[in-house]
Amino acid sequence: MLLVATIGVTPAAAQDFFKGKDITIYTGSATGGPYDAYARLVARHLPRHIPGNPSIVVQEMPGAAGRRMMGYMQNVAPKDGTVVAASQRAVPFDPLTVADSRFDARQFGWLGSANGETNVCMVWHTSPIRTIDDLYKREMIVGTSGPSSTDAIYPNVINNLFGTKFKVVTGYKGAAETNIAIERGEVDGRCGISWDTLVALNQEWLQDKKIRLLVQFALDKNPQLPDVPSVFDMAKTDEQRQILTFWATPNKMGRPFAVPPGTAPERVALMRRAFEATMKDPQLIAEAAKMKLAVDSIGGEEVTKLINELYSLPKAVIAKAADASKGPS
Repeated sequence: MLLVATIGVTPAAAQDFFKGKDITIYTGSATGGPYDAYARLVARHLPRHIPGNPSIVVQEMPGAAGRRMMGYMQNVAPKDGTVVAASQRAVPFDPLTVADSRFDARQFGWLGSANGETNVCMVWHTSPIRTIDDLYKREMIVGTSGPSSTDAIYPNVINNLFGTKFKVVTGYKGAAETNIAIERGEVDGRCGISWDTLVALNQEWLQDKKIRLLVQFALDKNPQLPDVPSVFDMAKTDEQRQILTFWATPNKMGRPFAVPPGTAPERVALMRRAFEATMKDPQLIAEAAKMKLAVDSIGGEEVTKLINELYSLPKAVIAKAADASKGPS
């Protein structure tokens, strides 16, 4: 009886709360990148699925490759559903590998993810590097926004596990700025860019053969990339495969969204239902297709499960994975 009563009053109460309000979706990266694109896509369609049809705006909060935004969500943001985080997929696992993280991803109310990801290491066509094997002998400079970005983590992991010669240069404000640096010849490429992002936002690079793909970083090989080797093909031991699994698992979360810790469970459930309905909305799917943004969503419960599974790994494996992600001191 209590459950029925709760279900009966929640929509009206939610409509009263959200009507006339603004919801802000924060991204931890700069304007123009893929996280920003997905956040704005969701923001245009999510209001139809929230009782009261609130307005939604997107605001960038770049800094420390997404850590600043997650810290804000944990410690400052309102806990009432009016603030949503569009997190970078690797950042929720920072507390496992970064001592001074100021948030706990297990406490967030995860709404779901817009799609899964396959990351690739790619090099500009003018570089002498043609395959991943060349990196055992030649140095390749890759750009990134910060140490918790996949563009930094993946080349460091591959270096530490297999002895390749990526050189990671940090300090770029976001993906768009890093891409400009590639075209200018400041860096050779990126190791951690999403394949879907390349298709959606850098189609001319693929059509004009301006880049070469060296390796893909995901739990499963992408059927669209049959000729690009998997990073798991490089592994020789079970321990190496465990470490790669630790870093590849976040790719299944792709583009995750969450409300801050402390948000009431019933409001988390409402926002989760709204997000999942949005990702199945024909209008969103049609717009995503025009934008060449892949939509292959998973629900909030699955995102929560993925996070909890990685947080439950043996401490020894996590420690080695953390060490592998670090560049030279």
